[in-house]
Amino acid sequence: MRVAKRRLLIVDNEPDITFTLSSILEENGFEVVSFNHPLLALRSFKPRYYELVILDIRMPKMDGFELYREIKRKDNHVKVCFLTAISEFIEYEQYKK
Repeated sequence: MRVAKRRLLIVDNEPDITFTLSSILEENGFEVVSFNHPLLALRSFKPRYYELVILDIRMPKMDGFELYREIKRKDNHVKVCFLTAISEFIEYEQYKK
C-alpha cells in the first residue's frame, strides 16, 4: 500500500525562502507547491488539496493576512502557518488567536 505524501503550499515573495523551505520539506517526504506571488497562489489554490499553507506576512499586492482570509473562504479546513521576519506584531494581534 502506497502512502500519499502530505501536500504543503508555501507563499513568500522571496524566491530564496521558497526554494530553501521547499528543498528541506521535500527531503523530509512532503510534496510542496510554492509561489512567489500571492495573487497567483490564490488563483491556483485547490480546496481540500493541501494539509498546510505556509504564508509570509509582508508581500506586495496582497499581504499574508489578506491571502489567509481568501484561502479560508475557499477551504475552511486547511491549516495555515504564518512565516515572517517581522519582529513587531502589534498590528497583527487579532491573528495570534
